[in-house]
Amino acid sequence: MADTFSTVVVRPDFNPEKYVNELTRKCIGGQELQQQRQKIQSLADETSVLLKKNVYQNYMQFIETAKEISHLESEMYELSRLLNEQNSLLSSLTTMSLLGDKIPSTVESEEAVDANQVDEEKEEEERRRKLAAVLEKVEGAMAILEVPGRVLLHEGTLMELDPMDNKPIHQIQAYLLNDVLMLATWIQNSRGPVRYKFQTTYELGSLAVVNVRDLGGLGDSLFKLLAFPDTRVFRCSSAKLKREWLDKCDHAKKSRLAQEQQKRDNTATADRSPSKLAKSESLDSPSNPFEDHNDGPAEPELPEWLVEMPEDLDVCIAQRHFEDAYNLIERARDFIDKNCSNHMSDPVIEEIRRKLDARVKSLIEVLMKELEVSPDKSLQGGLRAARRAVRLLNQLGRSTQACDLFLKLCTSILKVQLKRVKREGATVLYVRQLGGIFFSNLTDMAREFLRAFPNSPNCASAFVGWAGSELTHLTSHLIKQVFMPQSSISTLAECVTCVRDQCDQLCELGIDLRYQLDGQLRTPLIRALRDSREKLVDAVKLRGAEDKWHPLNLQNKAGLTKFIQEMSDIGIASIHTYVTGECWINLTSNTVAFCKLYLALVEDCLCLATAELLYTIDEVLGDVFHAQLKHVEASLKNDKLRSESKFIQKNAVFLLDTLLTIVEHCYEEKLGHKCTRLSSLQEEYAWIKKEGPKQLINSSKPITKYSSSEYL
Repeated sequence: MADTFSTVVVRPDFNPEKYVNELTRKCIGGQELQQQRQKIQSLADETSVLLKKNVYQNYMQFIETAKEISHLESEMYELSRLLNEQNSLLSSLTTMSLLGDKIPSTVESEEAVDANQVDEEKEEEERRRKLAAVLEKVEGAMAILEVPGRVLLHEGTLMELDPMDNKPIHQIQAYLLNDVLMLATWIQNSRGPVRYKFQTTYELGSLAVVNVRDLGGLGDSLFKLLAFPDTRVFRCSSAKLKREWLDKCDHAKKSRLAQEQQKRDNTATADRSPSKLAKSESLDSPSNPFEDHNDGPAEPELPEWLVEMPEDLDVCIAQRHFEDAYNLIERARDFIDKNCSNHMSDPVIEEIRRKLDARVKSLIEVLMKELEVSPDKSLQGGLRAARRAVRLLNQLGRSTQACDLFLKLCTSILKVQLKRVKREGATVLYVRQLGGIFFSNLTDMAREFLRAFPNSPNCASAFVGWAGSELTHLTSHLIKQVFMPQSSISTLAECVTCVRDQCDQLCELGIDLRYQLDGQLRTPLIRALRDSREKLVDAVKLRGAEDKWHPLNLQNKAGLTKFIQEMSDIGIASIHTYVTGECWINLTSNTVAFCKLYLALVEDCLCLATAELLYTIDEVLGDVFHAQLKHVEASLKNDKLRSESKFIQKNAVFLLDTLLTIVEHCYEEKLGHKCTRLSSLQEEYAWIKKEGPKQLINSSKPITKYSSSEYL
């Protein structure tokens, strides 16, 4: 199928619609069509892979060709230098006199030298005047005078275009110097001589000016600046001005290369000049009585790899061989520090240092872009994909920037992971899943962070602050989703307990965010506990109004057995002492329901208990129990229930001796101290157990103000 399809496609008269129609007639059913589609898709994938391989192969060949061209240029410059030396040597021989006297042409040459000095002074004055004019117009361009010998070659106004959609961005004022290209932006509504603001400079050695022919119908007045990793497009007002810019840039780059080559040649061949050779031979001869053996060694010639270091770094950065680039940078720095420390003022060494610093800056920018987060960037690799860039940035001394970008990447990964959690089903299940994803990812990020920044206190503090801010976002989301009026205190207790347990995972890594979590949940928890107290007090009052004070009937023995088991499970193991008859409980249904409700409330409150919430919890537990005791007290003092007073007192004794005692024991076992509010209730209503039913009923009658009539 692949051979047939490939032969059909390459035909000049190939018609896609006709081919598809013929294919549909031959295929029977949708399954065969699907198979044909898969075959064509597989062929397209294979073609794409082959194209990518060809691109990579050609790219490597391009890099190799560029190296060969660079070597060839250096050899041509070497040949040109030798021819110039030979020409100067022949000229000196023609002007040499055997008698030692100056020939007449020497006098004329001295006059020419004086004239040349005058011309050079004028040229220097003109050069400074042009640079001063540039400084008056451009704000922040004082650095152009720091390099001696800088000359302004060309200037003009350009329109910068967006390299993606070719739309105009802003006007640029460009200045071409003999070693750099300086760009400045226009200042809107400027007053005075300053009209532009300095933007950036590009070295001519690392800058490529490319001619752009009619791009999208914009005419023949465009050209590109390629300075890794930037690509900028400019438009001139006419094609003639564009040609002038291209010629000036090309001439400046060639002159710059010739000067650099001349400096290297002068340094390398300084000891091979005829005068020095003759002097050394005369001093080293056996007949020389003034021979000095302590003369210092000649300056070492720079190795070839150091001279080609800038180009090799560009290749490594372009091919994303960042480790090789870093190793080459360290090798160059070590060599310069060890072997060239006595030649700090040498212009060749200074130029190599300047190029090395520029490549280091480019490498740092590329590595930082590796860590930057953008909408179109995939986060599939996670934090492991960032290890390489973070490690190299740390080695290059950019730990702070690496830490900031690393934390921004962590934030993006957390957002993506949390967005996948959907609010479906029970609230507790949602909170458990959300907290599990958040804290498990945060734990992995903490381990990865400690691995990337092992001995950096500043970065560690930044991570703690970042983790706290992310926890704030999580708690604010949980408050909106969980702390709602219809949420019960049991649901809130289970959700908060789950999140607290998950937060404690970070303590293994030395990061404790529990206090911050409790602090952010304190206000909504206090509000929820007080709302729950109001609801429970109202429920106690409503159930008390319907209480008939009759023993609880469980209908049969099976129901009795089940009831005893339920009460034992919640902590009331002595409930069997209140059983009368076959299936009767000597307690009311209201008392039994309150026991279940109150013990559940106590368990939830103890789960939520923290030092800051203890006052509110004591208040809630005391008010709810007090509401039930007030109902018992009101029933004892009610004349209509005089016949049930003994039964009412038995329920009161159960509440005080059994239920309240169990609650106080649980409270002290959980928190380590007694609850003063519950103890005060025990003392306040102790009189119910001491007084008999008759005294309780009589105590409800009003007492006269005076006991004797003699005071009336």
